[in-house]
Amino acid sequence: MNLRYVIGLSIFLGLLPLGLYAVVLGSASQVSAAKALELLGESSAGVALVDVRSDQVYQERHISGSFSLPLVQILELTTAEDLPPALQDKTLLLVCEAGIQSAQAARRLEALGVSAFSVRGGMQDWGRAWPQFKDNTYSRFELAGGAFQEPFRAMSPAEQAAAALALLWIKPTYMLLSAALSVILLRQKAVDLRLLGWSLLVFLIGEVFCAINYVFLKDNSYFAEYIHSYSMALAFALATYSLMEELDERLIHFSQADERCALLPVCGPCVKYKDVRCGVRRIAQFTGLALIALSFIPLLSPFSYTAYNTQIGTINHYYVRPLVHQWFEARYSPSVAILLIGLALLVMQRTAHVTLHPLARALFCLGAGFFGFGMFRVTLGMVYAEALMWATFWEELTELLFVAAVIYILWVFRSVLLPKFHLWSYLDSFLVREELG
Repeated sequence: MNLRYVIGLSIFLGLLPLGLYAVVLGSASQVSAAKALELLGESSAGVALVDVRSDQVYQERHISGSFSLPLVQILELTTAEDLPPALQDKTLLLVCEAGIQSAQAARRLEALGVSAFSVRGGMQDWGRAWPQFKDNTYSRFELAGGAFQEPFRAMSPAEQAAAALALLWIKPTYMLLSAALSVILLRQKAVDLRLLGWSLLVFLIGEVFCAINYVFLKDNSYFAEYIHSYSMALAFALATYSLMEELDERLIHFSQADERCALLPVCGPCVKYKDVRCGVRRIAQFTGLALIALSFIPLLSPFSYTAYNTQIGTINHYYVRPLVHQWFEARYSPSVAILLIGLALLVMQRTAHVTLHPLARALFCLGAGFFGFGMFRVTLGMVYAEALMWATFWEELTELLFVAAVIYILWVFRSVLLPKFHLWSYLDSFLVREELG
């Protein structure tokens, strides 16, 4: 029953960001950058592009041809007639840095009877439509001092090769391997192997959504990328649970009351036989506190608004880390990690007679999954904040290494972990032939 609660909690935590998105962004009328540029090109007399950021930020960098009307002023409006004369009786396309402030402004203006739309993704996503609207005055940015900037960066041949390698070879390779591994592991009787199989299957589902988003949706679907991200967090959690289960059942035996704990020579008196504090439990508590402290690294990290078009061969690609995804990576995930690991510590504190309560273990692993995902994405995003191609490349390569590590561990310990899997004997004979040949 405890695990059912954890499964229910993981589903709730997965649905909560979708609900928050619907409330914060989905409740406002939105248009894409491409649609906004199309409207501005067709009938600029009846349409106005309005920047709702502060005047200071607007002066530093803004979309060429846009008006400045900060959000704080929009919220103070009481009637549509209070709008500046240049904006009255027009359809207003509202833009901010990433689409959050503009959504709030759109709701306010719509309540006053003004035709207003929030530009989805804001300035961060504005450059996505640049290849189709290069000749449109509104497609570029104006900097302080009057200089203009186009949302394009050229990549070197080496960078293009690395991008192509990641997307055309590395990603399909680890997807195929994880699919085969999940089928094999889910057929095993051992709990730790089945958990690892579920981890790989959940991981694969997320990567399928990622591939669909890139190939068919031009990497522009918030929902597909969210499923990708959430699947990674769950895959990390299941992999952690599998590792803990394997260490407990196969090596340490600290949860089995009738078996000698492998750490007994280190701990000395054992909680299984005497009224003493368990060393394993104390280490687990310290680890939980350490992860809670480390969760503040992504939680306090700055957001990045870097976004640009580039060419990979003859194909244009838009690199961007949308703010809505950064919120999930750097704010939501570490917050959930702190909550879940804190709950795990609370359960452990209230069940002192148990070395590591099953509910505490499940909560800890789920929290560790969100922690690992947040740290992984935020680290790559910060290190390669100005070169997003490399963030993508190293993410893909790291995921390949993860799958390769699983295969290697299973092969090294094949006689115990997968004794009935006959492919190992074929691989052994092949390697022997290679050595002799």
